[in-house]
Amino acid sequence: MTTSAPPNISLLQIRAFLAISRYGSFTRAAEVLHRTQPAVTQQIRSLEDSLGLKLFDRTTRQLRLTEIGVDLVPVLSAMLQQLDDVVGATQDLRHRRTGTVRLGCLPSVASLYLPRRIAEFRRHHPGVSFLLSDGLGDQVVAMVNRGDIDFGITDVPQPASELMIHPLLQETICLLYLEGHPVQEAESVDIDELSRHDLILMAPGSTVRRIVDTAFAAHGRIAMATCQASYNTTAIGMVQAGLGVALLPASGFDLALDPRLRTRPVDIAGLDRQLSIVRLKNKALPPSAQAFMAMLKAEKALRSLRD
Repeated sequence: MTTSAPPNISLLQIRAFLAISRYGSFTRAAEVLHRTQPAVTQQIRSLEDSLGLKLFDRTTRQLRLTEIGVDLVPVLSAMLQQLDDVVGATQDLRHRRTGTVRLGCLPSVASLYLPRRIAEFRRHHPGVSFLLSDGLGDQVVAMVNRGDIDFGITDVPQPASELMIHPLLQETICLLYLEGHPVQEAESVDIDELSRHDLILMAPGSTVRRIVDTAFAAHGRIAMATCQASYNTTAIGMVQAGLGVALLPASGFDLALDPRLRTRPVDIAGLDRQLSIVRLKNKALPPSAQAFMAMLKAEKALRSLRD
């Protein structure tokens, strides 16, 4: 058993049919469609030939829809409206009037760096929403590789061939301690000095912990943690409780929150982290994500997430 191919019907034919059915005139329909009357007439002839049906009864004085023409009007009107809605939605996406930016980043980036920039972007594109996933450095890279997010902001220790990386800022890891702590009297804070005190370190898998471990290993030493934390706020709370001294990026704490907190540089090479935009090379980004990423890239280089 064979089935015949469906009729070849164009959007121009449908629009011409609906315009004529609405205005009751080939001339008026042609004006509305910005086409010539012979062109509209030809569209209707082609439509009738494709369907094998007569859609209009024509006389010298009157133009009237046939019974099948009357039945087709609501069906084709609904179909055309749905198509126009879909096309309109794609144009909204294209011009960044709507859409969702899926972004993964470090917790400090999520709290200090992104909120004001998201607010600025949405002032110009209020229809765009943001889905923010924060996590440790390795987790952000994993989200990028899985395609769970459009792009990430994190530190990448070993760039992979499938990733595109754009540096955003570089910041230094400092020592955070309570006023009166013995480390305050040290001439310099090197590995030997740090080894004399209880260290509060970030959890394995975080960018800061990886940098600290690498810097210690370069001197043949191991960074031994008395306490570990996944978030800067937790590490700061441990310092405030007198549990030790913490190695944190400069933007990871605000000395104004507690007058007892003090900071000083660490005399160990390699205690810097580079935060970058990370994305898959072969992944096409939605227009809204492209626009937000371009806004971040256009900023001048920063020295801290608090800038």
